[in-house]
Amino acid sequence: MSAYRRCEPDEESLVPAAQRPLGEACDALHLALLTLESQDAEDNPERTAAQARSFLAEAVNALNRARVFVPGVFSHTPSVIAASEAEPVVELARLHQIATRLLWYNHRLLPARTQSPLQPEDEAQLATLVRALGRTARAARALRHAWIAAAALLAVLLPLGPFAVGLGLASCLALVWLLQAVSALRGTAALPERV
Repeated sequence: MSAYRRCEPDEESLVPAAQRPLGEACDALHLALLTLESQDAEDNPERTAAQARSFLAEAVNALNRARVFVPGVFSHTPSVIAASEAEPVVELARLHQIATRLLWYNHRLLPARTQSPLQPEDEAQLATLVRALGRTARAARALRHAWIAAAALLAVLLPLGPFAVGLGLASCLALVWLLQAVSALRGTAALPERV
């Protein structure tokens, strides 16, 4: 007995009663993927797996409701979602595969995400925000491993005595101040006023 259920898709048009559950399923599947691909997945995999499993259970329930009206909807049983692997990393990969598979097999039936075009001032504001976030992300990546450089500098300077350690710390502080001054001189572009 297989835990998977599948009907071959047919060319039926979607009945209006199936549109709401398909929309709910689409939202839940996207939330599950966003949860699985977030930074929190690396920091706390057990919590991330529980959240993703909850979103996937919601999506499977919605897909099963839609399947009443459209037999071509691909779905799993709730037991597939409730089952789990012992190792958190393997469980995250399994949940990601399930979410991706449900999106892929049902992409023809799920509602399309249309994007309305942005106004030019909104595009300028978004571009400024993306540039600012890019600088912040680069700084965060550099600072994430700054302790390695500090430990190496301390290891090199420690045998030279306390004066060398003090001189090294002072030069690090001067470097940080210089980087902040350069960043301030570059300035952040003012966000355009909304018209």
